[in-house]
Amino acid sequence: MSWAVVGRSLRRIAVFSGILVALTQAASLAQASGVKTIGPWAVVTHDKANGHKDVAAIVSGKKSSFGLAIRCIDANLSIALVPLKDEGLFGATRRSAALSLQPDAHPSSAIDGVVGDDHAIHLPSPTGLLKLVLATARLVVSVPVADGNAVSATFDLTASRRALADLVQRCPGG
Repeated sequence: MSWAVVGRSLRRIAVFSGILVALTQAASLAQASGVKTIGPWAVVTHDKANGHKDVAAIVSGKKSSFGLAIRCIDANLSIALVPLKDEGLFGATRRSAALSLQPDAHPSSAIDGVVGDDHAIHLPSPTGLLKLVLATARLVVSVPVADGNAVSATFDLTASRRALADLVQRCPGG
């Protein structure tokens, strides 16, 4: 494995700390946990004392300023775009953000999200979006940023089925 791949994986995991904190808080009696890399995905799991498992995964594109995070905590599915370098990338909290999604070579579609207190853009309809991620090899996401411009990221989703297998199994509708 090259140092560039290791560096990208470590960056994803470091940025993933906000999701890790949420997983740790949600799974305060965690028996075991793990972080693994599957393709471009960083996957975090927490086994809880009650036999349940929380799972979170994040993927980022090459030189991307944001990542796509998917989590299943206490059987609740959520999806967000997480800034990787600049916490204020998406602007003020609680504002809506119109995103553009372009799966593979298909036409773009629009989806609205909301910038949360954690500075991530939280997306509605996580089940439909998860199905899109699982069925798509490449996804281009364009997001409006604080300065009024837009930034795009291209996500390689070819390893999604393997990376998200635990998450899909744990979350209803996943």
